[in-house]
Amino acid sequence: MLTPEVSVVMPVRQWRPGTEAAIASILRQTLPSLELLLIGQQDVRPLANQLPRDPRIRVIPRRQPGIVGALNTGLAEARGRYLARMDDDDIAYPERLSEQLAHLRGNTGTQLCGCRIRFIDSAGRSDTIRRGNRDYAQWLNALTDDGDIQASRFIECPLPHPTLMAHRDIWQRIGPYRDLDGPEDYDLILRATLAGITLGKPDAVLLDWREHPGRLTYADPRYRREAFARCRARAAADPRSGLGLSEGRTVWLCGTGRNARHWHDALADEGIDVAGFVDLHRHGPHRSKRGKPVISYEELPERRCGALVIGAVAGPSAHAALLDYFDQQQWCRGREFILGG
Repeated sequence: MLTPEVSVVMPVRQWRPGTEAAIASILRQTLPSLELLLIGQQDVRPLANQLPRDPRIRVIPRRQPGIVGALNTGLAEARGRYLARMDDDDIAYPERLSEQLAHLRGNTGTQLCGCRIRFIDSAGRSDTIRRGNRDYAQWLNALTDDGDIQASRFIECPLPHPTLMAHRDIWQRIGPYRDLDGPEDYDLILRATLAGITLGKPDAVLLDWREHPGRLTYADPRYRREAFARCRARAAADPRSGLGLSEGRTVWLCGTGRNARHWHDALADEGIDVAGFVDLHRHGPHRSKRGKPVISYEELPERRCGALVIGAVAGPSAHAALLDYFDQQQWCRGREFILGG
């Protein structure tokens, strides 16, 4: 086979009701030059027996166990000039790969490309999706250019993992997936931003992202909130982040709830000093959290003293209120403050 334009890496843990549709959606792409790498368990014969006869399909056993082992096997085996991700229960629209390829080759400057998504349920319906995931899809789909994506990277993963696509040189620049106690996809995106890689998305919705209870997000302990906080804190503490935490800069955390506590603990593990917490409902002069003072927003400008302020609250309305407050202080996002999930 001649070198394909795009290699699509799809780990397949087991044959599920949506697997056939996911594979078919890649084989129906309008981009003619592609290969589909299905990364299975050590014994791939049961998987191979389920597949249509198509020379573009390659079935490969993973070299190491787990999703990280499967993903890195796919990256190592891929022959295409560009490498794309796909999950085994999602649906790629026919134009997905060609639109992303055009976006990467255009004058957008994008080096690592995602796409807009629509959530669907196990039956392929979108009208049953819960409010939280509808809001999440709206947030994701609003982030299309590198500036907005970079500014939002500490809130949640701004590029859906099964939509990723980049030239093979960019994948090599980011490095392989890492097997860590945390989400390997979010870790990959944060490392890409630290490496100075520009991120973006074309305007169209190009993938149906299937929502079901069996997703790793719900079933794997590596996706718990504390693990996400550790990924964020590790990236924020990196000298390449430009936040100055590696040079001894302290932090004030806006919020006193679960998100703020996770941020505090993760930053402490990175050796970052948290000066205290900021809360709307500060009761009494001696209130503390994690042994640190809790102050009011009125007190913060005087007590900040050059510290980084992290908005460690959840939800669009809370973030919007914080952005209004930061704007009143004339603080610069990415320098004086960041928003964190």
